[in-house]
Amino acid sequence: MGKYGTRAKPEAPKVNREVHPVMRGIGCLMMVIVPIISYGISIILVNNFPLPLPPEMTTAIDLPGWVYTLNGLAFVFSYIENQPLLIAYIIFTVLVSILIFTIMSIVYGFIYKAFGPSQYGSTDAPPIRKKVKKYTR
Repeated sequence: MGKYGTRAKPEAPKVNREVHPVMRGIGCLMMVIVPIISYGISIILVNNFPLPLPPEMTTAIDLPGWVYTLNGLAFVFSYIENQPLLIAYIIFTVLVSILIFTIMSIVYGFIYKAFGPSQYGSTDAPPIRKKVKKYTR
């Protein structure tokens, strides 16, 4: 080969980094289903909570009067004002949602580690296991 010549490098195989559409659909469903499930769990938890809840969580929401002037939403706001435990339901829903998403992430991580692709590619070599001696003077 000449001094200034170039060598043709073999093309690396192209990896498809696009997320499978089924996985996108499952993720979208989980973003809708998990909060609904956690709201149901929060209703059960709040109604059967062994300790008394603070009064800030058990009082009904008091909406200002101008809210009722919005067209077509008065029945929604009247429903919200008639729910005395709505704040407790919302707080418990957020906490249960965080817990469920955390558990799902941990389980997904374990499954991906067990069944996912290899840590090393076809051109990678595992790290060298070298015993290091302690340096003394």
